[in-house]
Amino acid sequence: MCENTKLLLVCVAIGLVSACITAWFLYQNKTEYWKVQAHRTFRQALEDELRKRNEKDIYFHSDGYVDASVAESNDREKRPITVSIESEHGIKKIVIPYERHIHNIERASYLRGLRSVMLNKYPLRADSLNLVWEGLLAKMGYPGKTAVRVSVTDWQEHETYTYSDDSFYVAKSDSLVSYYLGYRCEFGVTGYTYFPLWKVYSLMDILWLCILVVGCFCLPLIQNYVVRGCHRFFFNRTSMVAERKVSVVVTDKSGSCIYQLEDDLFFDTSLRELKNTNGRVILSPMSAKLLRGFLDAKDCRLSNDEIMELLWPDGTGTSEKVHTNIKRLREYLSQNTDWTIENERLAYQLKKGHFIEEKSELQGLTV
Repeated sequence: MCENTKLLLVCVAIGLVSACITAWFLYQNKTEYWKVQAHRTFRQALEDELRKRNEKDIYFHSDGYVDASVAESNDREKRPITVSIESEHGIKKIVIPYERHIHNIERASYLRGLRSVMLNKYPLRADSLNLVWEGLLAKMGYPGKTAVRVSVTDWQEHETYTYSDDSFYVAKSDSLVSYYLGYRCEFGVTGYTYFPLWKVYSLMDILWLCILVVGCFCLPLIQNYVVRGCHRFFFNRTSMVAERKVSVVVTDKSGSCIYQLEDDLFFDTSLRELKNTNGRVILSPMSAKLLRGFLDAKDCRLSNDEIMELLWPDGTGTSEKVHTNIKRLREYLSQNTDWTIENERLAYQLKKGHFIEEKSELQGLTV
């Protein structure tokens, strides 16, 4: 697999991971916002349902009350509340758990007692409460589903439950909030919310996530333009690229010749010798053939396919073989020169390894 393909796959992977992380945080942020709105409107819906029952006429008489100072002390210490209720069966002491006591809609004991009498006569309906709740949320553009559970604890402290028609979502969702009513906190109302993933995101959110993935997909191209721009901006110079404008004269049938890369750097094709004042290096036949291919090519640039056709005309060449021979030629060049071969978008180019003020030309010297 070529380096550019590997880089492309890495960028795509980065884009997908970034999009998934962004989508997760976006989902958490949106669901948290809607939970706050659902919490507020759930209490409003419950109060609307209770307000309908305030218009009913009922008989209620109370002789006792819960001492407010005791209740506040229990709130601070998070202890249960104990109340005594007298009925035809006698006096019974009932312990109210702290969580139920603190989440009771009413604070005053006589109002709690009034709720007990009222809801026994006119009980809450889970479906009705859920419809009111959904109506309030619909005005705000709520994207999820809601469900309501109403529980009733009888005199023997046995609890029964009723659910709204959307109880299917209760198993998939978390309990949002629970409120309690009555003197014994015997009436419980719980709201549930469920946020389908495909409804939480708006079209604009999906568009931005797609742009993030596509942007990472285009990173190699962007990187290429940025590097070129930086070189043009920060360096008023160009790299020394071997450009042969003077034709090379072939001296015999074998086509051997000598290339002059610099004033004191020569490449003899017949001897496969690269020499200068620093010494001489004998190239392998394959490396010599590849170096001559670069020198004969326009701007000393060869694509992967051109290299495979040059070195393996029988079609046995592969990208791995190309990479191996490029690496070997680089090692030869580094022994006594500062020339190198750079990988440039599915192609290789022979270049001088440092920057100079003006371009130099490759000259051919006949034997």
